[in-house]
Amino acid sequence: MSTPTAPARPNVTLATEALDHHLAGQDTDRPRPPLRYLRRKPGRGLVAVFGPDQRGQIFTVTVDEQSLLGTADGAAATGPTVQQFPVDPKLPHLDTVMAPAGHGALASALESTARRFSDVPPDLSLLDVVAEPVRYKPGDRCVLRYRLLFGNASAEGGAAGTRTCTLVAKLYREPEEAQAADDLLSRLRTQAAVGWTAAPLGVVPGLPLALTEDLGSSRDPVPALSGLDVVHPGSADALEVVRAAARALAELHTSGLDTAGLSRRTGAEEAGKAVKRARLLEQYVPELTPEVRRVTSALCSALEGLPTDMLRPGHGSYKSSQLMVRDGAVFLVDFDQFCLADPALDVGYFLAYLRPAGLWYRRAGRRAWFEAAAEAFLTAYLSRLAERGESAGTCAGIAGRAHVFEAALLLKIAARRANRLHSPRAGEVAAVLDEVSRSLALAERSAQPRLSPTG
Repeated sequence: MSTPTAPARPNVTLATEALDHHLAGQDTDRPRPPLRYLRRKPGRGLVAVFGPDQRGQIFTVTVDEQSLLGTADGAAATGPTVQQFPVDPKLPHLDTVMAPAGHGALASALESTARRFSDVPPDLSLLDVVAEPVRYKPGDRCVLRYRLLFGNASAEGGAAGTRTCTLVAKLYREPEEAQAADDLLSRLRTQAAVGWTAAPLGVVPGLPLALTEDLGSSRDPVPALSGLDVVHPGSADALEVVRAAARALAELHTSGLDTAGLSRRTGAEEAGKAVKRARLLEQYVPELTPEVRRVTSALCSALEGLPTDMLRPGHGSYKSSQLMVRDGAVFLVDFDQFCLADPALDVGYFLAYLRPAGLWYRRAGRRAWFEAAAEAFLTAYLSRLAERGESAGTCAGIAGRAHVFEAALLLKIAARRANRLHSPRAGEVAAVLDEVSRSLALAERSAQPRLSPTG
């Protein structure tokens, strides 16, 4: 009797072998750049991004679905393809925005923006402008930083009298996406009067490229760090950053921004996503199928029972990686998933991703750290809501429902971990499923009416 086999797991070996072969054809002495990004979506193949390497080069390897599954069904496989950044057919303007000096209209737009925002003296000419990638999602978008060097080209003395200005830009596939991103930041700065976003600087004419203030990088004299570099058990500043992130989120949820045209995200829609994630888990970790089904059934029931009359402006993807921390200040970034949703979605999102990786391996101290950080986040969030006029009942409702969304996002984490693994690690996925059950239990206890002291 034959044993059915599970669908092929995401195997990065095909991608690394393809890149090694590509590099060998160029320079046999070049080491393979580090793997920075790996995604596998059913039916759409695998995408791996390597680099930047010591030369600053980035390579994207795409492995089609048939190559991943084999060709037993008779379908033809095209095999892996290797592209060197900035070549990306699905992001056709990438090569242009990465070579601003060679495109006069782009360089002119960047120069005028830098002069306006940074108050560059008119007697300084633009000497050079270069681009460097910051974050790259193949076929979707790319964040880059422009460095503009101003100075007197005829003056002697080398660097004396020069000035460098930086701008951050985000390239989208469509002009409408760039314009929407700029419009949203403008409304946050004007209508909501918040100071925790980068200042919007407009969209480059003719390109789907939105410009913003540069919040800085880790190489600056006063470093700007990703929230991931600060919000972890070894950081002395973690809890204060978590509290600042919570206060900013409360201000977003009570900002009163115009929500016309925003996509809606409800509990019922999240339940549909949960079902798909559960199916993926059953495929990749079949030994956990009974637990996956039990947990998913309880989760979907809780999600489908959530109210739909509490929708507010929401970040849609709120987690530590969407924060920048500089000199004690916390900034929110990446509003591409901005939506109309229950405020509990963002709260649950942050709580789910707040868990340190060591929690899945039951490492000492990780549970205590997470619970302290979660308490700090919720306390600061609810306190700021109350300061901005929300009732005690509203605050309690959001806190209770947040655990349901937290459970939903934990299931997403479980599915992604299984999807990225190169060998079965059922224990790791089982630990995440345990957290789903824990969050649902918290939500259930929050929903129970509290008895008065007299019973």
